[in-house]
Amino acid sequence: MNIQNVTTELQTDSTLRALANNLMEKGITDIGVIAEIMDIAKKTQINNKAYPYERYTEFGSNTHGPVISEFSGESKQCILWCLNHYLGLNRNPDVIAKVCEAVMKYGTGSGTSAFSGGSNSLHIEIQNRIKTMTGKESVLIFPTGYSANLGAISAIVGKNDLALFDRECHASIIDGIKLSKRKMLYFKHNDIQDLEKKLLEHSDRFENIHVFAESAYSMSGDLCPIKEITSLKQKYKFYLYIDEAHTFGIYGEKGRGYCHEQGVIDEVDFVMSTFSKATASIGGFIATKEKFKTLIEWSSNAVMFQACFTPADAAAILGSLDEIENNPTLIETLHKNNKYMRSKLIEVGFNLGDSKSPVIPIFIPDYKKLLKISQELYNEGVFSVAVVYPAVSMDEGRIRFIVTSNHTFEQINTTVNLLEKLAIKYDLINNKSRLS
Repeated sequence: MNIQNVTTELQTDSTLRALANNLMEKGITDIGVIAEIMDIAKKTQINNKAYPYERYTEFGSNTHGPVISEFSGESKQCILWCLNHYLGLNRNPDVIAKVCEAVMKYGTGSGTSAFSGGSNSLHIEIQNRIKTMTGKESVLIFPTGYSANLGAISAIVGKNDLALFDRECHASIIDGIKLSKRKMLYFKHNDIQDLEKKLLEHSDRFENIHVFAESAYSMSGDLCPIKEITSLKQKYKFYLYIDEAHTFGIYGEKGRGYCHEQGVIDEVDFVMSTFSKATASIGGFIATKEKFKTLIEWSSNAVMFQACFTPADAAAILGSLDEIENNPTLIETLHKNNKYMRSKLIEVGFNLGDSKSPVIPIFIPDYKKLLKISQELYNEGVFSVAVVYPAVSMDEGRIRFIVTSNHTFEQINTTVNLLEKLAIKYDLINNKSRLS
């Protein structure tokens, strides 16, 4: 087999993940061969400046700063739109001071899992703070949001259960269900009728039914019809698991989350969120009843065999929670910036789909155009990463603009003006489809 010929044939207008799938469909299953072809394709895209995934921020998350190409070494000052620190608390002086103080007092790493003695008083304080914010009986924390979903979901979905999940649920939710090795079905995105149809069809066939959804979806920016989902509990028996990764800390009274804002927290059995977004750190939590906490603790390898996040991470979380509670203008400014940027993009003619959260997607289904626009944005000093398969469907590529409270109207205006020029150049604005 001529690897170069296969690479040329398959790599042109596709993501590397799609390339791997195509190779397997053609009967190429040797992982060494697949890896070599993917590597050649990657290097070809890099040489053609069509591979935007090797850039990194030199000084970490901010609204602006130098972005560096790993392969060329080029550095460019950019407005940054790809980072989820919604409230900019990773740059807050008081939060940073608390982190420094914690490192001096508690040291660096935690050393082991909570079951083996890795927790300290900061971890316990976080659990108590989240318990108060969510109003749940108990809280269990994890080293990452991903492992929170992976560990909790694989533990709660039982042998004779069905997992129903929104089609746009995060990979960590889907992977958690897969790890449980139980029956799984998706319902159409934010489609209450399709969810009810599946509940009606399967309600008598399984011991338990678990419904999984996100309060705000990270790739499309739209909000969950959570009141309508909880109302189905009056007709059907199921457990409801809501991922609040993109709403905890920025919705509801003092950042208590979207479930609280919508008045349905008591109907939600499991509330999950990450600490890597509004609270500017790392980690995740599950808030639920005490009995379910015990179930997860003793059924999840992600609890038993993962080291706790560090004291510095814990201090950043607690410092961020203090700021969220004491400085309501942070959340107000975030939503003001979100509203302003949306209004400017709509004024230009972009279709933003059903998005409402501070995640603003611009849909560009043509993969070549998507990468070219991503490259030209970067060339002009605006940086955000193209979102492609497998994060979204093959024909639903997009660029996300994640608004924070630290972005300025000037940065928003500069970005929108550039997007307008590129939309005209690549004939996007006049596209009447959803993916304009």
